[in-house]
Amino acid sequence: MGLIKLVALLLVADRIGAAEGRAINYSAASSPGAGGLSGLRSNSTAYTKALNTAQTGYTCKSEVIDFSDPAALSKFNVAWCPQNAYQTSNSVVWRLTADCGTTMIYPWDFQYGKIEARVRVAPGSGVVSTILLAGPDPADELDWEWVGKDTWTAQSMYFVKGQRVDPNAAFVHTPGDTPQDMAAGFHNYAIELNKDSVKWYIDDWLTRTLPKIDGVPFPS
Repeated sequence: MGLIKLVALLLVADRIGAAEGRAINYSAASSPGAGGLSGLRSNSTAYTKALNTAQTGYTCKSEVIDFSDPAALSKFNVAWCPQNAYQTSNSVVWRLTADCGTTMIYPWDFQYGKIEARVRVAPGSGVVSTILLAGPDPADELDWEWVGKDTWTAQSMYFVKGQRVDPNAAFVHTPGDTPQDMAAGFHNYAIELNKDSVKWYIDDWLTRTLPKIDGVPFPS
């Protein structure tokens, strides 16, 4: 079983004008067409230094990070374009400019558990926002992804040893009969990794369950 880290990315699939910036409140730049960990690897040696660093530890504790605390950002490794991650009075903002976005990595490993973040995603064609759990290379990966041209839909995805097992992402919307624009407000997104299943949640609503099946690759 590999240990996993929480990584947060903002991926740009094309260039953005110098005068234009985009912000996400809970994001990294990538080469055109790249996504997930491959986008981060292709842009920065900080990926190797931060995701595979020895300066991390294994934890079984629970932690709530409140970004109204001025020291909250210091709990993360800001591995890519740190000038584009900054705190306001009650949140952390990730900014995407013509030069780059940013990447934040939580430096504690864990094997099983649940991560949850309250996020307002980034809109705009060519922008992909991601929150993911990843192990050491070749990485297993669990993630939430939002494509900026369709912020009414979230994608849950997973990879085993860097390979996509399910060719199709599961597309979901916010709970209830009337979907909401996820760039218009904050929502809670969670991933729960257990020995025999992975579960994805939006606003405490279980949107997808991936069961462990004998003989089928399963992220760990």
